[in-house]
Amino acid sequence: MGQDKGLMTFKSKPMVRIILDKLDNQMDEVLLVLRNDKQKQEYQKILNDFYSAENTSFDLKFLKDEVESQGPLSGIYTGLSHMESDYALVIPCDSPFISFYFMEKVFKVYEDSKGNYDALIPFWGAKDNMHLEPLHGIYHKKSKKIIYSQLLKGKKDVKSLINKLNTIFVEVSKLDPSLKSFKNFNRPEDVSKI
Repeated sequence: MGQDKGLMTFKSKPMVRIILDKLDNQMDEVLLVLRNDKQKQEYQKILNDFYSAENTSFDLKFLKDEVESQGPLSGIYTGLSHMESDYALVIPCDSPFISFYFMEKVFKVYEDSKGNYDALIPFWGAKDNMHLEPLHGIYHKKSKKIIYSQLLKGKKDVKSLINKLNTIFVEVSKLDPSLKSFKNFNRPEDVSKI
């Protein structure tokens, strides 16, 4: 993309602000995991004025990857290592269409499973040929040991982790019939088309 997706302007705001606004009154703990100190400082500078325990329902914490240069898998590991809850919803910074319906539904499906799974991962397609959405999934805190083991082996692809976890797979349309929650931006022109 050539630039930080979370800081890209969409509808007059940095994309990360659009997502954080949707989390207000939905979450009580939000961890924003960033690549390094530089990125962490950039986000703090932009977001500290908008998100504090006094004016939002959640406490926003800024973290940096504990294992640097390992991509989203390191971000998931870092978040799980610092959260107070037993499990968390992972949301990418380039999905500004995450809906309230999706957030409620994904937690309900996971909670209905009695927490017997390490992860809940949405998928597209047939079960024998799934396209996974691991960055729209729920991960239990107990999965962090397996994640750390993957990182130590140099495996940073989130999809490589899924087979190692006790995972429940849920079709995307059951979590968001409109499918909009799964729309993300991969190229600058994607933003300008909307």
